[in-house]
Amino acid sequence: MASTYFHRTRIRRAARKAASGEQINLVPLVDILTSIVFFSLLTYAGSALAALTSFDLTLPPAIVEKPEQIAKLREKDALNLLLAVRVYDDHMEVEHSAAGGFHRRIEGITGASLDTLESQMAAIRAQYPQNRDVLVVPADGISYDAVVGILERLKRARYSAIALGTRARK
Repeated sequence: MASTYFHRTRIRRAARKAASGEQINLVPLVDILTSIVFFSLLTYAGSALAALTSFDLTLPPAIVEKPEQIAKLREKDALNLLLAVRVYDDHMEVEHSAAGGFHRRIEGITGASLDTLESQMAAIRAQYPQNRDVLVVPADGISYDAVVGILERLKRARYSAIALGTRARK
C-alpha cells in the first residue's frame, strides 16, 4: 500500500506516463468537422434554404412631373399607379391613385384582416398587372412581426417591388 505522499505521486506519474501514449488528439478532428459544416452550409441550396423568406425592399417610387423626363422613361419603368398600404395600431388602409383614387379600410392587423389584405391586393394586381410597386407605411408603434406578416402577404399577392416608408411624426 502506498501510504506516503511521495509514493502516491510517483504512482500517479507512472499511470499518466502509461496513458499518455494512448490519448487521441482532437484538434485535427474538430478542424475537419468545422470545415465540413462551414462549407456544407455555404454550398447548400436545398428546399429548406429556398423556403426562407426574404424581401427585396426597394426605394419608394418617384413621381416625374416634366414631360421631357416622362419621354426618357422606358415603357416598363413608367409608373401609372401609386399604391400604398398604411398600417395603424388597429387597422390598415389600402390606397391607390388610379381612376379617381381608391381607399379601403381593413379592421385589424392580424389573422383574417391579413387574408382580406392579401385578397384585396391580389385583386388590385389583377386589375393593374403592370404594377408591381407597393409602399408600406407603418405607424411608429407597430411591431416588426406585424410588418413582416404584411410584407409576406404582399409577396404572396405577387408584388415584387415593396418599399418601406415612414410618416412624418407629429
